[in-house]
Amino acid sequence: MTFSLAGRCPDTGQLGYIVATSSVCVGARVGAIAPGVVIFSQARTDPRLNAIGLAAWHQAPGDAEGALKAMREASVALHWRQLGVFPMHGAPAHHTGTSCLGHCGAQVGAHSLALGNFLGTERVMPAMIFSFESGSGPLSSRLLTAIRAGEAAGSEREPLQSASLVVLGRDELKEVDLRVDLAADPLARMGDLLEDWLPKAGAYRIRAIDPDNAPSSTEVENR
Repeated sequence: MTFSLAGRCPDTGQLGYIVATSSVCVGARVGAIAPGVVIFSQARTDPRLNAIGLAAWHQAPGDAEGALKAMREASVALHWRQLGVFPMHGAPAHHTGTSCLGHCGAQVGAHSLALGNFLGTERVMPAMIFSFESGSGPLSSRLLTAIRAGEAAGSEREPLQSASLVVLGRDELKEVDLRVDLAADPLARMGDLLEDWLPKAGAYRIRAIDPDNAPSSTEVENR
């Protein structure tokens, strides 16, 4: 009972994902990211499959199908699993089990991958892909706008309760890593968090790579 979107920005080299669901704390279970790849394990989620997908990717970088194969082979009751491997370069790979609740499946864009199950309409995933591929601005904002488009197109059959948004940038630093674990409107709350965070993100990057020239805590919070 989840819908998610992975996306990449060839111009900046950023890679990220967003996910929302009708249960609590989705960020603790669905989605993992490492340089070059996003991994999804959702539907009746087994979070352990995220680590298996990442390990397979690290052994064979660039092989999305190989990472998906490792996750499929490690899965118990594969028919309940929805899995995705989205690389920074090349085609993604995905699996939707036969017991996943409809509307369900995947859609691939030029620079994005949408997954969903237990959706309100069949328009949710196309709406996310169209919004992302036609959007502009920071990758994090495009991901949020796109999943809001999916929400407007049908969302899930049950009210959303949680969401997670992660973007990995240069130097293996996360540009965005936000979670809403429980809210009546988690995507609206995510929008508030992102609006507060983005003006401060650059300062925290400087703290990591050049702490001698980093702004003070007061300067960061007043941005």
